[in-house]
Amino acid sequence: MAFEYNPRQEDGSLGGPVKAGNDETAEEKAARLEQENKLLKLQNQANTERMEFMEDLIAEIAMQVYK
Repeated sequence: MAFEYNPRQEDGSLGGPVKAGNDETAEEKAARLEQENKLLKLQNQANTERMEFMEDLIAEIAMQVYK
C-alpha cells in the first residue's frame, strides 16, 4: 500500500504531498471504491427494473396464450 507524505522544503516549510510506493493511497482507494459502489448501485437498479419488466411481459404473454 502506498502512502503520502509532505517533505520539508529548504526554507523549512512543508512541500506538497509526495506519493511513496506504487499502489493506491487510502484516499485514492476510497474514492475509487465510492465510484465503483455508485456504478454497481445503478447497475443493480437497472437490472431490477429490467427483471420487473420481463416478469410483466411474461405475465401478459401468458394471459394472451390462455385466453
